[in-house]
Amino acid sequence: MNRYEQTTIWNRNLAVQYESDLYSKERELLRVTFENFRERAKVLASEIHVNLPDFTVHDISHIDALWEMTELITDGDYKLTPPEVFVLGGAFLIHDLGMGLAAFPEGVSELKKSMLWKDTVASLIKGEDKRRKVTDHELQNPSKEIEKEATNEILRLLHAKHAENLAQVSWTGTDKNKYYLIENSELRESYGKLIGQIAHSHWWSIEELQDKLPTKLGAPGMFPQDWTVDPIKLACLLRVADACHIDDRRAPGFLRAVRKPSSYADKHWAFQQKLYQPRLERGRVVYTSKSPFRIEEVDSWWLCYETLKLIDSELREVDSLLADTNRQQLRAIGVASISNLERLSKLITVDGWQPVDTKINVGNVAKLVKQLGGEQLYGSNLFAPLRELIQNATDAIRARRILEEEDESWGKVVVRTGVDEDGYYIEVEDSGLGMSPKVLTGPFLDFGQSFWSTKLMHEEFPGLESKPFSSTGKYGVGFFSVFMWGTKVRVSTRRYDGSRDSTSVLEFQNGVDDRPLLRNAFPDEYIKNGGTKIRVWLSSKDIIKRLLEPRALRNYKLTYQEFLENKFPTLNVDLYYEDEIENTKAKVISSNDWKYMDPLLLIKRTIIRYELLSDSSKEEIENFSKNMRIIKNEDGEVVARALIFPRELEYQEESLIGGCVTVGGTNTNSLTSVLGVFIGEPESASRDTGIPLVEKEKMIEWSSEQSKLIAELNCGDELAVECASVIRAFGGECNNLKISKNKVGYLSYSEIVSLIKASAFKEIICTSDSSVFLYEKEHKCTIDLLDNAFIVDVGVPGILQTGSNRFVNWPPIRFNDRLLSLESYLEQAIAEAYGIDQSLMYSTSDISDDDYSFSGKIGTVSNNDVIMEGINKIYAPVTIMQ
Repeated sequence: MNRYEQTTIWNRNLAVQYESDLYSKERELLRVTFENFRERAKVLASEIHVNLPDFTVHDISHIDALWEMTELITDGDYKLTPPEVFVLGGAFLIHDLGMGLAAFPEGVSELKKSMLWKDTVASLIKGEDKRRKVTDHELQNPSKEIEKEATNEILRLLHAKHAENLAQVSWTGTDKNKYYLIENSELRESYGKLIGQIAHSHWWSIEELQDKLPTKLGAPGMFPQDWTVDPIKLACLLRVADACHIDDRRAPGFLRAVRKPSSYADKHWAFQQKLYQPRLERGRVVYTSKSPFRIEEVDSWWLCYETLKLIDSELREVDSLLADTNRQQLRAIGVASISNLERLSKLITVDGWQPVDTKINVGNVAKLVKQLGGEQLYGSNLFAPLRELIQNATDAIRARRILEEEDESWGKVVVRTGVDEDGYYIEVEDSGLGMSPKVLTGPFLDFGQSFWSTKLMHEEFPGLESKPFSSTGKYGVGFFSVFMWGTKVRVSTRRYDGSRDSTSVLEFQNGVDDRPLLRNAFPDEYIKNGGTKIRVWLSSKDIIKRLLEPRALRNYKLTYQEFLENKFPTLNVDLYYEDEIENTKAKVISSNDWKYMDPLLLIKRTIIRYELLSDSSKEEIENFSKNMRIIKNEDGEVVARALIFPRELEYQEESLIGGCVTVGGTNTNSLTSVLGVFIGEPESASRDTGIPLVEKEKMIEWSSEQSKLIAELNCGDELAVECASVIRAFGGECNNLKISKNKVGYLSYSEIVSLIKASAFKEIICTSDSSVFLYEKEHKCTIDLLDNAFIVDVGVPGILQTGSNRFVNWPPIRFNDRLLSLESYLEQAIAEAYGIDQSLMYSTSDISDDDYSFSGKIGTVSNNDVIMEGINKIYAPVTIMQ
């Protein structure tokens, strides 16, 4: 006799009754059908380990044990009808079968039809690089390793959902016969779907049971009228029985030795292998261990503790639901000693150590959010909340575009300012995906957890992961920056595929110090076409003033349109501004217009108050604007539109920087010696520094082309040398631009090679142009340079400005572990002229560095020798002198 047949619930309901039984035939039908059901489920359960060998035992022994767990938690005294026992037993049989590929009649090809397959494969291919674009070919032809990992992951994620259909699907044999788990068609029709729903429910939250399961069901015509079925009661029994079954039957020692589970999985095996079967005492489930957990098994003990906490939580939640809905409660209402580690360690014993819960705990969540979600992360930058809101809004719009197959011009963000009875406010509204209540009260409020990195994204928006989408927001702290503006905040949202009356409203009346209020929207708050609207009431009207008066323009107040245009120059959605006080509305940015707009207009967008520059600066910029070029990465993505321009822009003794890096369309930091924009990715959670995404080879191509374009401008030798210095920093070739000065004047690379070859110098003297400039300024003279002396810019221009104490080396292009400067370019020309390897030249010459400095004569002034420190002496090889 099987152990489940010894339980009270079996014997009272499905076993042969020894007393006169008016319904013996009906009972026999259920019993025989169940036994055949069990034999077929047993076959599928035995295949689970093939796909998920790391998991503890999920075969028929686990399934049968759920009868005993039900006996335990009810103490054998629970009113059930025979059909309820049949349905519950059926749910036991199939609840985990989907963890094996055998439960899918079409095998892995069936998994590949699901959106989750594409999302999972795409996620695995991307790995840590969430910006990586996955091609259709990669999705359809993943490596064997990724296909196996995806199969296992999907089986784990889908097994509960798949269980919903298992009692009704069929397997076709080679004889073309169809095989069902429930052979009897009447019982399959009556209870197959319900068994699947209850099996699925073990992965739902307790709140979902009432929402998704039917109410109490009557009896089919072949059974007595009082043989009803209560799905919610059965779902409660399944989830608790399944949770409670952790003992050595789930993790036999020999099987563990054979399977050799991975490191993390082995911790599960280790603690379950040590546990006796639980018992019930005074309403508490008591777990005890066969042997103590040693010091090297500390992690397994804590994993056991966390598992027991989950079981305790399940028991308490089920007890509450059954009591609240006037259903018979279980005898078990919690786990013994779970609230006291010392008492628990007397049951789950330890050896050589004592469990003390030293797990990092955040005692004041509100304080943490205020600090890390506000000034501690963003400083006193009042622009940060607006940046975060708009970047989150554009993420949602881009995601909706992909799901609804809209083009890049679809969608808009509206920034709105106004005043009402609660004071001045700033509001950001988008036409993006919107949020379900599950997202709004889950990842949205989970500080430090970005929705885009959760499994919930796959559930809410299947197919998005496998499409070319990557979010700007990654850290889950952006929204909380709004509390830098004020403590009263209202979030209104409606999923794009929901009805208008499904709009939800989340209100914060006192920042994060009090619990927010979630409510249904009033009719005048409905969002018509989906999306999200976030309104923040400002703690001070001065916040708007401080936003519109940047330090670089102390005596000029920007309009909101000018401010937004400068701050969001590469936004890929339409951006509008509405002033509800003045009743005005204006379109500020058109989606991706930076890619095609007039070059000078783009430059004006990135330079605050361009019109205030001097006429000569504007004339020079206009001349150079013709050099603006688009840069595309290898995959065709536009990652920059820029030109090289090394001049400083002056306005009222303040230096203005014209180029910028944008992240998610937002101007995050500046670029010197460059006009235009580079698309970047955030360096940190604060997203205040972007690192350009342009590939090295494309950077070199662009800067080399800039050299040719600048040469055609005839902008003068001194400016050409400055341009050449920037071009070298980007790795480009300077072509005909002047790079160094000699006695004969400014020379290009090719002119330097020709001069050295023609002159046959025994040695070359190189020195810094800044040293020569300072000497001549101090002595009010002009040095008559030696024939073999060259002055050159030895530094590398700092192009990427972070606006912080963090130094970021960009562009990161080097030669022989040295950044590319005009000095190294001059040395390259000398090496070419001498016909030797540049790296060999370094080892045979006197090159100044931080540890050694050489001095020598570079020229004369009034027949007096001029001696300079820090020069480089490059010696000609013997062969050139013969």
